[in-house]
Amino acid sequence: MRYLFVSAQLPGHLDWGGFLATAGALHGRGHAVLWASGAAVSGLVAAAGVPFAALAETGWRWPPPPPIARPEGMDDAAWHLLRAGRALDQWLDPPRVAAAVDALGAVAAAFAPDVIVSEVFMAAAGIVAEQRGVPFVVVGWPAVAAGKSPSTGPLVAAARARLEGLLAGAGVRGANFAADGPPALRSPLLHLTFWSDGWYRGLTLLPQTRHAGGLPLDALPADAALPAPDERPWVVITLGTSFNRDPAFFLAAAHAADRLGCLP
Repeated sequence: MRYLFVSAQLPGHLDWGGFLATAGALHGRGHAVLWASGAAVSGLVAAAGVPFAALAETGWRWPPPPPIARPEGMDDAAWHLLRAGRALDQWLDPPRVAAAVDALGAVAAAFAPDVIVSEVFMAAAGIVAEQRGVPFVVVGWPAVAAGKSPSTGPLVAAARARLEGLLAGAGVRGANFAADGPPALRSPLLHLTFWSDGWYRGLTLLPQTRHAGGLPLDALPADAALPAPDERPWVVITLGTSFNRDPAFFLAAAHAADRLGCLP
């Protein structure tokens, strides 16, 4: 089998609990494996023993734009839309994704994969897989069923308009994307995750979701310098790579935790 793996050009996007390790295991078993991403991660992929193809564009915006400040007088709804739009630009900016479709399409044409395997933020991977008529697999995220009332609103409408424009330009229908709600890659065949079922408690997972992984590690002792969790629950605030240097997000989360009586 010939497997084409696709990721953003950041070290954290090679993992997801077992993404690069899966590619390495397949390669070690004699399958033809190629990893396509930005040149910045070529050394890490090569160190794992996986062949690499550099993409001039992946569709993932990096580095991110500077943190945004709330304009004076902007109401809460408008501020929410502005921040959410910035997050959407990270992976679904039409010109950037269209360029990624061209770059990845050229790699796929040369490699002729039987399967394309991608993390959930590589919109171009889902499009190219449909263009080539090959199976598409998502790694690191489950396939989540839409709620009884799918998300709507101006942001969802604008996001879906972006996606529809990209699909039309690529000549595909969106077979590897969720049919409703916010745009998201959704394989009809397989979503492979490396977390336990409990990690997704409260979510309705679709049947193409499969969990894989080892046994849990032994629990580490608590930090004696912190109050007992029963007295004041601890809240660990982490953000993805796109926002981890944006103090506004950390401050908002810390204040929310404090208002709940927790220790951020």
